[in-house]
Amino acid sequence: MDRDVRVHYAPFRADSSKLFRLHKGRVKDLAVSAGAPKLFWSAAEDGLVFQFDLRALPRTGGSCDTRDASGALINLGKDRRGGELRAMGMAVHPLDPTKVALACGDFYSRLYDRRMLRVQQHVSAARSAGATVPTEVFAPPHLHLDAYCNSREQGFHDKSHGTSIQFSSDGAELLANYHNEHIYLFKVGAKKTVVFSKDNKAAPQIQPLAWLNGAHMDEPALPVDLHLEGVHMLHEQGKEALLDNQYTRALKSMNVACGARGVVEMTATQRKELHHDCAKAYLGRLWNADSYLAAVHCKKALELDPNDRAVELTYIRALNAGKRQPQAKWQAQRYKEKYPDREEDVAPILNETGMTGRRTFRRYQSSDEENFSDSEEEQPTGNQNDDFSDDCPGDDDGFWEGNLVNSTPVNCDVVRRYIGYCNVQTDIKEAAFFGKNDAYIIAGSDDGRALVWDKTTGELVNAIEADRDIVNCVQPHPFDACLATSGIENVIRVWTPTSGTESTPTKAELEEILTQNQAQMDDTADSFDGAMQNMVRLVFQAGGDHQAIQECATS
Repeated sequence: MDRDVRVHYAPFRADSSKLFRLHKGRVKDLAVSAGAPKLFWSAAEDGLVFQFDLRALPRTGGSCDTRDASGALINLGKDRRGGELRAMGMAVHPLDPTKVALACGDFYSRLYDRRMLRVQQHVSAARSAGATVPTEVFAPPHLHLDAYCNSREQGFHDKSHGTSIQFSSDGAELLANYHNEHIYLFKVGAKKTVVFSKDNKAAPQIQPLAWLNGAHMDEPALPVDLHLEGVHMLHEQGKEALLDNQYTRALKSMNVACGARGVVEMTATQRKELHHDCAKAYLGRLWNADSYLAAVHCKKALELDPNDRAVELTYIRALNAGKRQPQAKWQAQRYKEKYPDREEDVAPILNETGMTGRRTFRRYQSSDEENFSDSEEEQPTGNQNDDFSDDCPGDDDGFWEGNLVNSTPVNCDVVRRYIGYCNVQTDIKEAAFFGKNDAYIIAGSDDGRALVWDKTTGELVNAIEADRDIVNCVQPHPFDACLATSGIENVIRVWTPTSGTESTPTKAELEEILTQNQAQMDDTADSFDGAMQNMVRLVFQAGGDHQAIQECATS
């Protein structure tokens, strides 16, 4: 990748191509729209999105004779630590070309409305202006609601960034792919409409509890038609798997039980036990976002019985596992006061030493550098909990907070997450909707496979060995059952369902792929080794011939 944008006219002739050197960083993505056939857009690591109008293309330096035709359209501004924010991927709404979505160099995905933006002709003008205000911002809840995570965990969150963004075929959903994270599905336009009365006063809006965001991301999208007996059977299957430390299998059964129609027939005690067992399974597995979901299930259980000591203790352990030490200590102190004879249950958390302070970001209100600061407030450790409690909210719900981004509320109510791939060795991995009515999700992975999930259930259903090393790009055909993949190898493969033999991995093999990829992501997430190994492969492969690892159907 370089910083250039090139336009080639068909049939190709070298003397008819145009070169534009407008970006100051590597160009990561281009976007076009059938609804605006004369326009295309480029997004780059300099944090700028340029609009090009084929009827009035700019000069190489960026100037243009036609005002508001070609030029800088979006300036991402800065991230929450004050660094320049990169553009990593881009998509245009398939039915409304005025809507543009960006995957960014942080864990927020941003949606813009071109009707509210003005094209600027010079890079200097775009850089001197403030950050462009998005109409919607999206993020996974465990990353956004991290104000009371310790500073080290917040720094770990900052390593997660978007690698691709994709609209569904009707534009109602956004699929966001994250480095060192899972793939997340969001609803577009989830903000509630403000209703005004005759005297021009806005009706009061009931804000949902922040910790409920994404609470159902692993549950069935639609209620499963199971009655009480079937729910009990699934719960028992989950408990058996939990006893065998088969956490993924346990969660598969119990999440279906949580989303079944028959769950309303359960007694409050039975529902509490179901949520508590889900929390224990998430804590046993502890993949990305699992500690958050464990805390969510504990909160649901405590709503049914606020005085269940075992659930309270599991909740404290979930908070501690999520590196929410100030909140965990606050809850542990309450637990100690409530159950003085059980102080030993929370003593390790209360006596934990090290940095437990809250790092506060005054973020995204402006793009001016002086307004971006982070302040660490070192809190006392050990048993001096009364000192740090003064800086804590008055109740537990107050710990689950997240700030505005570019003066915009954040939608972190994830509809579905897709687990099983590994995304740590490159920063351009794609995920896309696939099949009729977007029935599937497909994404590249570090293990050289293109993985396929059922969109509705989130279940991994197929894995295609598509590259010797890494699959980065997955591009479905717009209306045919055809898929193009590319990765580290110097070939592009085109796949169609023409094979006469069954080649889909078994469920056991898919579970093994899922587990291995998650283990690989956990092992390399906090190191640079994976990226370095990948760079070495790139160097040695640059001049060599590589045979395909398997045959694929060509068109």
